Amino acid sequence: MAVPAILSNAKPAGATWRALALLVILLVVLFVFSGRVSMVQVMDNARQAAPLGLIALGQALILMMGRLDLSVGATAGLANVVLAASFAGTMDNMAAALAITIFFGLLVGLANGVLVVVLRIPAFLATLATSLVLSGAILVYTGGSPKGSIPAGFRVISEGWLFGILPWSVVIWIIASLILLVFVHYSLAGRKMLLSGANARSAKRNGIAADRMVIFSFVLASFMATLGGIMLSSITGMASIGIADTYTVDSIAAAVIGGALFTGGVFLPLGAAAGSLILFFLQSLLYVLSLPTAARFVLQGSIIILALALSNFKKDR
Repeated sequence: MAVPAILSNAKPAGATWRALALLVILLVVLFVFSGRVSMVQVMDNARQAAPLGLIALGQALILMMGRLDLSVGATAGLANVVLAASFAGTMDNMAAALAITIFFGLLVGLANGVLVVVLRIPAFLATLATSLVLSGAILVYTGGSPKGSIPAGFRVISEGWLFGILPWSVVIWIIASLILLVFVHYSLAGRKMLLSGANARSAKRNGIAADRMVIFSFVLASFMATLGGIMLSSITGMASIGIADTYTVDSIAAAVIGGALFTGGVFLPLGAAAGSLILFFLQSLLYVLSLPTAARFVLQGSIIILALALSNFKKDR
């Protein structure tokens, strides 16, 4: 690929710039009302937003395919429970714990893909059903009381800092975003996914196995949700039922704020990252203003409407 083409693909889209601008405005408002916003505070919020950021990347992949995954929160919750139980509080079990957790995550993604492609169940219904099955399975497995814990040695991925500048969780988030960016925009498989999401019929006419791309996207999304659950577990240090339930809606919100389209064909990892940070800084602003939790939903919904309205406005022009 020619250098100009690579640079052109790497340029942030207009929706990404709008999300970044909104993030800056939010930071300015937070500074005005709190009196100070230090880089440490910003990085600490980014550290806490990393699990959502990873999950939102997976959701952005599914939206790129013109579908929704309503099971990402339950998948992250499953990862949390399985990881804690497998670790059993000791680093000696790390390899097995990570392998088992990732295996179950990939299995969920494969199941979603089969339900959508083979059984032709609409994605939002199939993944909603998967979410319910996972929630029930977690309750049965734990008996309502999850066991195990995350050893202190593993929690360095959320509590440690690289050269005292960047939290390791943010470093992992950045690396994951770059890998997916390069994969989707610069690899043959990624371009096939983009075309399949933008126009499945056209993709099939061009010899692309669009159905396989859909299954692969669900597997990737569940993998990212599992990584998010692992990251979340390193923050909490323990298993908790329903710990990631809100991340399903939040991941959709983050991806949409970042420029994802329900019609598919667009993948903007930087925008999804900005959307995730916006949601977390929004929580900080509500805390500073002493506003109730309900206000978060009102503001979050308003931001999504604004993002979609701006996107449609640019299309009409």
